[in-house]
Amino acid sequence: MESFRVFADLCVKGGIFMIPLGIVALAAVILVIERFIYLRHNRIDGDRFDFELRTALKDNDLERAVALAGRTQGLIGRVLAEGLVKIQEGHTDVLGATEKIIHKEMSGMEKSRGWLLTLAQVAPLLGILGTVYGLVVAFMAIERTASTDPKVVASGIYQALITTVAGLVISIPIIVILEHIRRRTNHILYYLDLYLMEVRDWLIVRNRGGDNA
Repeated sequence: MESFRVFADLCVKGGIFMIPLGIVALAAVILVIERFIYLRHNRIDGDRFDFELRTALKDNDLERAVALAGRTQGLIGRVLAEGLVKIQEGHTDVLGATEKIIHKEMSGMEKSRGWLLTLAQVAPLLGILGTVYGLVVAFMAIERTASTDPKVVASGIYQALITTVAGLVISIPIIVILEHIRRRTNHILYYLDLYLMEVRDWLIVRNRGGDNA
């Protein structure tokens, strides 16, 4: 309870710029939750899926590969299912067969990340702006009262610096979380590329077999 009281007191003393900083913090929390839900939905046991896909392709069982992709959640399942179905229909280029859906899925993958980066940049700037504004108000008070009492200056600076602290406290976690999201996203893309190459190599071998026949 004491910690909450201190936090509330700092928010009040930080002045009007604590309001946009609070909005930035709230928006960041919402976007982070959205990204974590997306990443959770795209989780995959990469090695197991790779083994099952390899086995199905090695047996030339395209139906089993399509079924495997169809029951796999997230971006990887949707892209592979689309590509394998088109291969069933006669496509011989897996990259061409999946180009459209990959382009569509990329927009979902990049969603919110740009806004999170913007919020991480805006938060400290708002903090600095609040500090500068607070210092201007403090010095205007000194000029108006013609007082050089250190307590007056210290109190004004103390209140002004709260916004800078708040901006950094908001920005730093966002930057760390963005790096985590980037790594998890690259992990998904790595496995997607791996599986597409598996299908591509299988198609090359199958087409060569057809040519030899």
